Amino acid sequence: MNAHLKSLRALILLASLGPLAAQAVIAPLTADTNVALPNAGAAQAINIRPATKALLAFDLSTLPGGITSSDIAKATLVFYVKTVPVSGKIQASPVTQVWNEATVTAAPTQGAAAASSAVINRGNTYFALDVTNLVLDWVDIPASNKGLVLEPDSSTPAASITLDSKEAIQTSHPAYIEIALKGPAGAKGDTGATGAQGSTGATGAKGDTGATGSQGPAGTAGAKGDTGATGTFQAGTVAGQMLYWNGSAWITVAPGISKQTLSYCKGVPVWGDCLLSMGDNDLGGKVAYILQAGDPGYDANVQHGLIAAPNDQSIFAAWGCYGTAISGADGTAIGTGKQDTSEITTGCTSAGIAARLCADLVLNGYSDWYLPSKDELNKLFVNRTAIGGFSSELYWSSSEYNDNNAWVQYFGSGDKFGGLKNTGFHVRAVRAF
Repeated sequence: MNAHLKSLRALILLASLGPLAAQAVIAPLTADTNVALPNAGAAQAINIRPATKALLAFDLSTLPGGITSSDIAKATLVFYVKTVPVSGKIQASPVTQVWNEATVTAAPTQGAAAASSAVINRGNTYFALDVTNLVLDWVDIPASNKGLVLEPDSSTPAASITLDSKEAIQTSHPAYIEIALKGPAGAKGDTGATGAQGSTGATGAKGDTGATGSQGPAGTAGAKGDTGATGTFQAGTVAGQMLYWNGSAWITVAPGISKQTLSYCKGVPVWGDCLLSMGDNDLGGKVAYILQAGDPGYDANVQHGLIAAPNDQSIFAAWGCYGTAISGADGTAIGTGKQDTSEITTGCTSAGIAARLCADLVLNGYSDWYLPSKDELNKLFVNRTAIGGFSSELYWSSSEYNDNNAWVQYFGSGDKFGGLKNTGFHVRAVRAF
């Protein structure tokens, strides 16, 4: 047992022996980890990231017997911040599902956020978070004490913070909850003198409207108005010219050429094929990008581009094959995602990985979906509003970074970096047209 834990137990013992007066009781940490593949229960650091949550559990048996929530003045979570890669706030929420520090790899269910910290912008120091409401619930309903979740606050979703765990015996900074108890009620004071009469109050609200009176007699009919002028119809200027009504005016359609087809595109008649626009629902999903001059595969006479699935295929899928290089899966340019996906599904046989979810997808009659390359994924980020359905989270690309990492992009800010292949992130499939 290290010196910090000895001191902590001494504080608990002293608090439990004292009378029920104003005092503080320490609720010690019993379990701490962060959600990760593989299990991180024995790690000396707890990571809080945009896609990684910390789990903490505490022992409230140190409270004196007979204590209820009405006896508690305040409860404060105290934790030691080791490093701060990206400053920001964190929020605490109650865990609503039993979890085990030694086996948990996926986030258990949780309730709504109950507390939010100040901005954390420096490491190697203690921070505190008011968790009074959480502890009051745990005291009233002991079975509800399944611990709490720490994650980036919704106001700073890119925050990245590392805490010391209870396994960090060299530094010995485990988190704990300090619970301040209320002292006994003081004697009732003397009644004060009667105050002066207050000023006249504001005028009351208007009363209800009275009942509607009976209908009066009908008035005499008005005189008939003058007949309007005869309308006109716009005359054509050349043979084959047509007019269509756009809802407020007649619009001219110039004559087409021999055997040319007239198409009805988005409420407008046009000669030839309809051109797609960003965000259109077509070809199995949403138009996500239209190739421009200079892009691989661009054709000035025929539209080509990317169609995105209208929704994510997963919110927590690994890239797969951590520690193994996948030959040929390092393409990053537009047009390389399909080949990357084929190389991944051939070289990595794991089930449920991001590339396989896309390659096996059959959606709206199409089966040629794939995981987008790094540059293709960036086009989805740029046009995310027109496409719709994205979260401000990390998304996988099919472009390998090295043996342990592949390129990911954060859809909150657009930042791109290498993510661990065995970590779960969001997945959105695309297909080419």
